[in-house]
Amino acid sequence: MGYDFYIVGEDRAIRGAGPRDNLSLSALQGASVIDTMAHFGMTVETDRPQWPTLDQYGLQLAHLSDTADLTEDQKKAKTAFVAAYQGVREAADDEPEAIPAYKLRFCDGYWVTPSEIAAALNRYEAHPNYDCAELPFGDQTWARWIAFLRAAKAAGGLRTL
Repeated sequence: MGYDFYIVGEDRAIRGAGPRDNLSLSALQGASVIDTMAHFGMTVETDRPQWPTLDQYGLQLAHLSDTADLTEDQKKAKTAFVAAYQGVREAADDEPEAIPAYKLRFCDGYWVTPSEIAAALNRYEAHPNYDCAELPFGDQTWARWIAFLRAAKAAGGLRTL
């Protein structure tokens, strides 16, 4: 188990498979990066949103198949369920303080917005001697992570899968 981060375009879709479009971290590296972000105030602790359940919409897993033979009510329920599910993945504050930590901790495809990344980087760069963390000595995980965040901010954000 590890962390796979992907830069997304303005359409919020994963941008590509190039070496600059994704960053893979081991479980230990990912945990260390998230802890370091918390140290710099780059994350905020908020409640993880609840995923909608199929039961809430009167659906079963088989109803989600593209080949399922659905009634009109089931089609409406399926559309509503998918919209609610996407709503959880795409949720974001209009004026974020930083990146909600759950979006990085869980590999559920949450969209980390450019605004959230910008807020996190602003907090990081406001920290005294922040740039010492990126010096080219030893493990370069943090420096790679910060470069990746800056690239994601300039694109459409990132997703963790």
